[in-house]
Amino acid sequence: MTNQRKHRSITKLLPSMLVLGLTATYMGGCGDDEEPTPTPDAGTNTDAGTNTDAGTNTDAGTNTDAGTDAGTVTPDTDLAFVRLNTNGSVDTSYASNGISRVSLGTGAGTVRDAMWSVSRDAQDRLVVFATKKAEGTRTDTDRVVARITTNGALDETFNANPTATKERKGFYALDIGGLGDSARHGLVQPDGKIMSAGYLSQPTGVGAQSANRIVMLRLDEAGTVDNTFGSKGVVNSAPFATNDPTKEWGLSEAYAAVRLSNGSYVTTGYGRAAGVARTTVDLISFRYTATGALDTTFGTNGAFILDLTGDNDRGRDAVALKDDRVFMVGSGTRTAGNIDALAVVLTADGQPATVDGFTEGYKLYSFDRPDEAFFDVEKKDVGDEEYVAAAGYRAGGSQDDDAILLIRNMTTGTEFVGAVPFSETENDRFWGVTFGPDNKVYAAGFVTEGGDNRFAVARFNLDGTRDTTFGTGGIVTVNVIAGKLDEAARAIAVQADGKIVIAGAAEAQE
Repeated sequence: MTNQRKHRSITKLLPSMLVLGLTATYMGGCGDDEEPTPTPDAGTNTDAGTNTDAGTNTDAGTNTDAGTDAGTVTPDTDLAFVRLNTNGSVDTSYASNGISRVSLGTGAGTVRDAMWSVSRDAQDRLVVFATKKAEGTRTDTDRVVARITTNGALDETFNANPTATKERKGFYALDIGGLGDSARHGLVQPDGKIMSAGYLSQPTGVGAQSANRIVMLRLDEAGTVDNTFGSKGVVNSAPFATNDPTKEWGLSEAYAAVRLSNGSYVTTGYGRAAGVARTTVDLISFRYTATGALDTTFGTNGAFILDLTGDNDRGRDAVALKDDRVFMVGSGTRTAGNIDALAVVLTADGQPATVDGFTEGYKLYSFDRPDEAFFDVEKKDVGDEEYVAAAGYRAGGSQDDDAILLIRNMTTGTEFVGAVPFSETENDRFWGVTFGPDNKVYAAGFVTEGGDNRFAVARFNLDGTRDTTFGTGGIVTVNVIAGKLDEAARAIAVQADGKIVIAGAAEAQE
């Protein structure tokens, strides 16, 4: 590449672990979220306080998502789950004829129930990482970690003994200072503990400025806070803080926090260091110890920062490989007006890894559109070989949106990469991807059919070809609510028995 600054260091990293008043609420009911279901990136309205997060208007379709309902009234949405049999038919034994709806609570304003990702535990229950309406008169969002039974209901054994009278069983909700939280990816660890990553715009103390800080929440398997992590289970971290009261802080977000073999966590996301004289954002990564302390030995002066050309570069999700390298995906800007899908591989210590076909630890993937991004990544060992799969979309150029897919054999370096649309004429995108016990790749999102969005999932062989034994030509679509655009799958999980659960959100039924 030409004119690229690659990864850069910062002269000084001032680690700051700041914890505001934390309250945990736990509610059921009906609600909204500021995150429109098909829209890729929450935070459009709250994404950095007075520090404008460059890219809010160009963030991979935030303002041009063909799947968002028009009009001035924001419809309510609920979490939605669909289970399929191994051949792609709807499993009518699940919930209500194969479809489950879960409402997280009531509240004020136009925010709605929204989901970012799911993780399957050892009992085939889904742990859901979501946001919901705040309680009372507040109009912002609270972070939610919920557990769904194998039959699609809130699991009341999760946080079964709430400590406050207003709490209910089924999920744990986090409120920091009455501010709007942005939950992102999460995971269920092998020991059963649950990690939720995200970020929150909070006052810095520098005038009226607010800045995004990394917020990670760890729960135990029972759904209560893990007091061995951070402060009461929460790490509220501002790595790009500054001690100069006249200087604006930098921004830091964690879209994912993946666990290494020693129990530490490596994040991926985006932001910018304090004192950077521009409004664009860089892909950023940090490492935290198993107890939540920021590790300043990681990367350069405590951070890995990828800045390709001084434009917007973003980390969206990550997985830890078996050698503790971290495979990250997102988007990078090669030239002005040309956002490409991006993959980055780091060593456990935050240095660019040597990977075939990658330049200084990263690789851009062009799908011939001006706006492209990977939003989800998963990994699996198949025999002695290790695979990763990443999913997202391409958009812009006066053409309909298309789903995109990467399947890479990390052992041999061979890969499939291409656009794999559900429809040649309508908008479709992938939001979630996973592997099944059959060593197939499952990718889910939505497709628009005649002004009506549908949950959509495709099954692929490891070489990237569609598995035509699944559904119709390798594709299944399910209409959770007819005639509505606020409907999209955000994640997908495959149970040990091979049944497939598509998870997302859909407009609430009247």
